[in-house]
Amino acid sequence: MTESILAITGPTSGIGRGAVKALVNDFDRMLLLARNLEKGEVLKEELLELNPDLHVDLIECDLSVLASVRQAADTIKSRFDHIDCLVNNAGMVSTSKEKSADGYELMMATNYLGPFLLTHELLPLVMNSERKQVIVVSSEAYKFAPMKRPFFKPKRFSPVAGYGRSKLGTLYLAQELHEFYSHKGLKTTAVHPGMVSTNIGKNNVSQSVGTFVFRVLTPFFKTLDEGAQSIVSAVQQPEKYAGCYSDEGRIAAVKQYGSDFKMRREFIDATLEELDLESL
Repeated sequence: MTESILAITGPTSGIGRGAVKALVNDFDRMLLLARNLEKGEVLKEELLELNPDLHVDLIECDLSVLASVRQAADTIKSRFDHIDCLVNNAGMVSTSKEKSADGYELMMATNYLGPFLLTHELLPLVMNSERKQVIVVSSEAYKFAPMKRPFFKPKRFSPVAGYGRSKLGTLYLAQELHEFYSHKGLKTTAVHPGMVSTNIGKNNVSQSVGTFVFRVLTPFFKTLDEGAQSIVSAVQQPEKYAGCYSDEGRIAAVKQYGSDFKMRREFIDATLEELDLESL
């Protein structure tokens, strides 16, 4: 029997942490792609307490840095020949204009470019598995703003539009995967977990804007477990959610900018050119 393997980004906090704990008995091995290895070690011990038979591997990966993504992918490819399920979960919010190490707007780099590159690098392993599943954590924020050039290094910064476009990008990624690989057995799901009370963005906000935003929105937040359940449901029911957009566990139609095929094609082509790739 082939070992079942889950790979997930952003597992040490928020809904990623909740998801891996809920899935601790669903896989033989978990690959935790984490920026903070100390937090990763703590999580590893917690997972082994829940399931002593689970194999847990920590892989250092900073999604905002393309070299780190490539190194993480190389490490995984050198150790494993398949991945049953890849969960692109990690994300961040910033209310101030920041650049990644590669010079990209930080939210677009972390939420989209890094996950796109990681998916490209690991897709052969996913396709080499029996399960063949990719989960992309998107957001209803994809409705906030249309995609606009320059895609990756905008001249003007808006935290709402910037976050929305990065999440629109992840939705385009999921759609692209489904369109080009579903006939080969790949089951892709874009997940909107709802407004979840996590630490996302709290270290990247200005005092005035950040305090106001989090104070106003807190009463509407879901708990971590509630948010994680959207990921868990998609992972555990790959056939049900294949090719779908999961809105807090409910299959929903993609609206507004998410259904703009012409822009998706333009944006994906620009991504491939930017990352020097021939195809996803």
